[in-house]
Amino acid sequence: MIEFLIRTRDDHDWPAIHRDRMPHVLTPGGWDCVDVPGWGDYRLRSGDTEISFSGEPVGWEVSFDGPMPEDVATRLVIAVASQIEQETNQSIEWIQTSS
Repeated sequence: MIEFLIRTRDDHDWPAIHRDRMPHVLTPGGWDCVDVPGWGDYRLRSGDTEISFSGEPVGWEVSFDGPMPEDVATRLVIAVASQIEQETNQSIEWIQTSS
């Protein structure tokens, strides 16, 4: 399972996103993703892979469950991090926590 953490650059904190805005902010624009039910605060499917977002005090934990090349998962996280940055008007960073 590939996992990432998306957090604020300055405080290494959780960038809060209102629940009503999650589909707009956490679904990467231009990607073939649909929201699906499941664990986490928000969950997507892209092809055969499910992507879960869980808001934690240290940031958004992003987990990829299913077949997705690591470079594709990284590009998806970069797209989402950019959208979070625009939504929250905070400087955002991402780190890969497992591969």
